[in-house]
Amino acid sequence: MIEETLFEMLGSWIAGLASAGRRRRTRRGWEKKWGSPDFKRPWLRRGVSQEVVTAVEEGWFAPGATAIDLGCGEGDVAAWLAGRGFTVLGVDIAAAAIERARARCDAGSARLTFEVHDICAGPPPGGPFQALVDRGCFHQIASRDRPIYRRNVLKVATPDARLLLFHKAFRKGEPLGDSHERRRVTTLVEEGLGGAFSIEKYAETFLDPCHGSDPESALPGLVFWMRRRTEG
Repeated sequence: MIEETLFEMLGSWIAGLASAGRRRRTRRGWEKKWGSPDFKRPWLRRGVSQEVVTAVEEGWFAPGATAIDLGCGEGDVAAWLAGRGFTVLGVDIAAAAIERARARCDAGSARLTFEVHDICAGPPPGGPFQALVDRGCFHQIASRDRPIYRRNVLKVATPDARLLLFHKAFRKGEPLGDSHERRRVTTLVEEGLGGAFSIEKYAETFLDPCHGSDPESALPGLVFWMRRRTEG
């Protein structure tokens, strides 16, 4: 029993070191990208996704809720929510991205804050949060680190929290709406978050500024409306 416990502890320690190494490499990569004046990506400057707008207009996100934008980038979603009465924290792993967000948005507002934070290093500051938006963070995280993401998100989510999660899909030749691809991505989401959040519905979407109208720059995906499980 003692030997088994020691092996388990050693395994956890090694896994922790590997995870920390992956996060450091990820952070350096994103710092280099966001810090470059020539940084260009098809999803840059895409504004606010219609699903976020609908979630607010239809009251799916409670009016005036505390909100967090996970992987906020330049802060478009966080700033938009703050402008509609939400108290919002935008976090990103790259300091260069947060610098851009603060420069572009009214970060001096009491309703809007931006902080450098790695969601897999620990729970984000502030909270608890009733409304959560992830428009590109979860699907960038290594599958082995997603349980850490889940645990840290849960620590700052209210019992009735709602999560709007965007995930890339249909990127390897699968047609939009392909049933196999829908099941594959849904399974990834359920495995990563299913024990904590239940999926109310999901739908095809696009993560590019043109919302798929330009085939050359189209970034198809799925968006999930999720509610925290009371037992999570």
